[in-house]
Amino acid sequence: MSGGALLGLVLISMGWFAFIGGLVLGMRFIPGIVGSVTVFFSIPMAAKYGIEVPWPWLWILLPLASDPLRMLFGNRMRGSKDGS
Repeated sequence: MSGGALLGLVLISMGWFAFIGGLVLGMRFIPGIVGSVTVFFSIPMAAKYGIEVPWPWLWILLPLASDPLRMLFGNRMRGSKDGS
């Protein structure tokens, strides 16, 4: 493995870690953007190893939907703060 490939692997791993960690910690905006960029660079790497990803643009845009969905359904899942 060359130095450039190793650096790419480290950066993609950090991107996935930031995406999943941001979702778990409930951060806004950052996980969706980091997730989309990470998927954008992960799909060509998967293709290089012979893994074909169906509908690549769906997987690139899907992390961007995590923030609006959390805003719509987040309060319902946690319960209301007024105790009702």
